[in-house]
This record gives sequence, structure tokens and C-alpha cells, in this order.
Amino acid sequence: MKVKTLAAAAILATPLFANATPFTLFAGGNVDLEQGTQVAGDIGAKGNVNAKYGSQVAGNVTAGRNVTLEQNSRIKGNATAGNRVDVKYLAEVTGKVAGKTNSPSLSTLPAATEFTANGASYGIKSGKTGDLVHGEYGKVNLEYDSTLKLTAGSYYFDSLTVGSESKFIFDLSGGEIKLFIKGNVNIGSGFDFEMLNGSANDIYTETRGNWTQGMSGEWFGTLFASGAGSNMHFNQGNKLGGIFMAGKNIQLDLNTTVNAMPEENKKVPVPGTLPLLALGLASLALFRRRRAD
Repeated sequence: MKVKTLAAAAILATPLFANATPFTLFAGGNVDLEQGTQVAGDIGAKGNVNAKYGSQVAGNVTAGRNVTLEQNSRIKGNATAGNRVDVKYLAEVTGKVAGKTNSPSLSTLPAATEFTANGASYGIKSGKTGDLVHGEYGKVNLEYDSTLKLTAGSYYFDSLTVGSESKFIFDLSGGEIKLFIKGNVNIGSGFDFEMLNGSANDIYTETRGNWTQGMSGEWFGTLFASGAGSNMHFNQGNKLGGIFMAGKNIQLDLNTTVNAMPEENKKVPVPGTLPLLALGLASLALFRRRRAD
């Protein structure tokens, strides 16, 4: 993800909407964390929360039914369940463990937004870029390696299909961007998410259908799959930031991460760049020393 912002410190400082749940992940059904997933925040589920091998939660986990931690998984906060908290071999809960709780502290999902999407269909061919103004649209289809640019306002789609290696550019210089999708959202692998002149706190997305996203992609902001039977599924290696809610189930596959803010705003060099940075600084120091001599 590329971020060009004038207010990076404000990224996800507060939820965009007052009725948003305080959980980073919240499901009306189950939350499943597959192997190696990492969530920096609290998780809530009306059903079960299942943390598979090596998954990490840097917050509290609350489930209406069961919380299950498989081998080497960890919850750094508390684990609370209406029925049972099952901590298996080499798994760990750093905080308190409370099973058989009659009334676990769970929020209510926000009400689904009422909207229509009766406009003409819209598409972008492979390798092309399109600019979309706010309003109502039918089926929106982006082919492989295409780019969609959005500016401030509310967008209403009948459905959304995005090919692999494609990108959304959110130009937030004019204010918030809100996406409302009546049907399913299907996003291919390698999806890139770019923000200009704003923050993820200025982006709200809601679908009444299911949200399915391929491997090694990104999404940021408040994302709500608001149908009673809506599922949210992110394939392996996704990088997410914000608040994610679903009427039914949320599944994060292998090595997906969820953070309170996009990592790119921390301005920390990736590990591979550190030797190059050190070499560059050393060369600059040597150059200055020689000039001084």
C-alpha cells in the first residue's frame, strides 16, 4: 500500500461512525484465525473464536460460545467465553481466562445501511485506469492489472469484481469516501490500496453480500459485511488495518495481519533496507571526511 497523506498521525484515531463496534474484528457468527495470523486489537464473536497454530492476538478475545487456542497460539489480553476457553499445548493467554460466563461483554452489530444501486454498469479493461465520480452504479468490474480512482463522496454498486494485481486510489483531499455494495465483493490476489491526502479513518465500506479477497492484498478503513448471512474471507498474506465486522463469519487465512493503522505510516525501514541505509550513511560520512581533509 502507498500512502500520501497530510494527516498521517490521525490514521484510525477514532472510528468513522459512532455506532461502530470497539472490536477490531467482530462477527455475528465465528471468527477463524488460520495459522500465523496476527491481530493487533480486540476480537469479538457471537459464536466461536478459533485461533489456529501460531496465531497471535495482541488484545482481548470475547466469544458468546467458545474460545479455542491451538498449539503455539497466543492471546496477550483476556479470553472470555459464554461456554469454554480451551487452551491447548503450548498455547497461552497472558491475561485472565473466564469460561462459563453468562453474559460476555459483546457489542451489537450496527444496523445495515438502506441504499439502492440502480445505475449503469461500469468496467475497466486490463491495464487501464478509470476515474469514477460518486453516485449509483450497477455491476462494477475491474479486469486484471487495472486501476480505479475515487474522490470524495458516496458510491453505490450493485456488485464489485476486481481482477488480480489491480488497485484502488482513494483521493481524500475533498473529504470522506464511502462505498456501499448491494451484492458480493470479489477481489483477486495482489490488490493494492492507495490513499491520497487523508487517512483510513476517512474510508467506510459496506456490503450486504459476502466479501472475498485473494492472497497478498490490502484493505484499510471500516469494512462492514452487513447482511445477516454475510461472510468475510481474506486469503493468505493480506495486510489489513481498521475495523472489520461481519453479520456471520470472518476468516483470516495464513499469515494475514490486522493492525490499527497501516504500517507504512510508521516510517520504519523494512529489514532488507537497513544494511543499504547503513552503507549509504557510512559512505556519506567518508565523503564528508575526505572533503574536510
